[in-house]
Amino acid sequence: MTKKKAAPVVVHKKGYLRKKIWQYRWIYLLGLPGLTILVLFNYIPMSGLLMAFQDYNPYKGLLGSEWVGLKHFDKLFNDAKFYRMLKNTIIINLLEMLTFPAPIILALLLNELRSTKLKKVIQTSVYLPHFLSWAIVVSLTFFLLSSEQGIVNKIAVSMGGTPTKYLQSKDWIYPIITIQSLWKGVGWSSIVYLAAIAGVDQELYEAAKIDGANKLQQMLKITIPSIMPTVVVMLIMKMGSIISVGFEQIFLMTNANVKSMLEVFEVYIYQNGVASGFPNYSYTTAIGMFKSVVSTGLVLLTNWLTTRKGYSGVM
Repeated sequence: MTKKKAAPVVVHKKGYLRKKIWQYRWIYLLGLPGLTILVLFNYIPMSGLLMAFQDYNPYKGLLGSEWVGLKHFDKLFNDAKFYRMLKNTIIINLLEMLTFPAPIILALLLNELRSTKLKKVIQTSVYLPHFLSWAIVVSLTFFLLSSEQGIVNKIAVSMGGTPTKYLQSKDWIYPIITIQSLWKGVGWSSIVYLAAIAGVDQELYEAAKIDGANKLQQMLKITIPSIMPTVVVMLIMKMGSIISVGFEQIFLMTNANVKSMLEVFEVYIYQNGVASGFPNYSYTTAIGMFKSVVSTGLVLLTNWLTTRKGYSGVM
């Protein structure tokens, strides 16, 4: 006598989903405010991207404005300033990419400090610039490097030298901007790497000490490999912003002598979309969309390259 096969258990997906949602209802409720903010301030405003394909008229609105297709993108790519802005943006960001290892090195050095008081003093000193506005940073730069009032030039003159117009010099403006960004951001960026270092298994260091490894060897063989996933994620995020620069910094550092070297998309958007007497919303939206597409492509490319090297990436 053969046994009848048991009927397969049918799981109703809708009922199962309802059950799971109810089971974790309090967790979903905690996440609801964040989700609401995300939708209201990130997804709903994305409808404004339609302006890039219209001759947008504020009085007619998105639905009433005339559709023009890729007219504004064609205007952008044929704009005499487009390639200059693209070149300037890439140069500024590539120079800042050279400083990418700086917060990693700072975090490694801070991790080796054994004096708690000294460590706190140094951390406070390097974190503080992050909380200063760019207006203050540029004012400090002017105070230091101005050809008439700058401390650096006053010292040079007192030693028999001649004043140098650093802020008006095309040879100096990029290094100054890079140093500004480094000084303002290195401390804050190091927090991420300090947190990653804090998560390294201490037993690895104990085993290395038993094997006779010194501090440098422990750093090279344990600490750095352990935080590489974090470094990769930060690199991917950095690559996503390579087509963007800080508007406030560039805008405040611009003067007639170096204007051609500091023409970037952010300032151009401001001039055409805010400062202009006849703001061209559609054209500036097209510029913003171009930047977003390029940034997304760079993130995907960098993520793909890192996954091929064996790292998890961000996707």
